[in-house]
Amino acid sequence: MPHVLAADYTPLSAVDIFVKDLGLVLDMARATKFPLPLASTAHQMFMQASTAGYGREDDSAVIKIFPGIELPT
Repeated sequence: MPHVLAADYTPLSAVDIFVKDLGLVLDMARATKFPLPLASTAHQMFMQASTAGYGREDDSAVIKIFPGIELPT
C-alpha cells in the first residue's frame, strides 16, 4: 500500500471507488435509519477529491484537497 509521504498516487484503490462504495454504505444506512456521520464526512471528502480531478488516483490522493499541506515531490 502506498504511503502518503511517498507521494505515490498510482491507483491501487481509486478515489472514485471510495465515492461509489461509501455512497452504497450511506444508501444502506439511510434505508435502515442508521447514523453514520463519519462515513458521510468521508464520502464528502472523496467526492471533493474526485471533483478536483483526483478520481483516478489512489485513495491516498484525498490528502490533496486540504489547503496548506505541502506534499513531497
